[in-house]
Amino acid sequence: MIRSDMRNRDCPLARTMGEIGDGWMLLTLWAALNGVTRFETMQERMGVARNILSDRLKRLVAQGLLDRRPISSGSRRCEYVPTELAHELREPLAAFRAWGERHYKDAATQS
Repeated sequence: MIRSDMRNRDCPLARTMGEIGDGWMLLTLWAALNGVTRFETMQERMGVARNILSDRLKRLVAQGLLDRRPISSGSRRCEYVPTELAHELREPLAAFRAWGERHYKDAATQS
């Protein structure tokens, strides 16, 4: 869930979390940064509901993190391509992922 109450805080981390701190937004952005740019492929790989993915893609486009581009001329199907702004998040997201691998790598088997 997007935490709009955090968007107006003095802390830059709180403002960032208020804009893109939702787990599905971060995972969607991570997928796009790693070459998964089509809706159907994202939905299948992430296991996210279509309505949630659609909402998060719209938000990421509106925030300037993804560009929505037709797959081919005249096509209704699109791909979602990371912008330069999104590429600035690759390193922090990779560090967050690496931290999770170190500390939660066996979490799926512990449930």
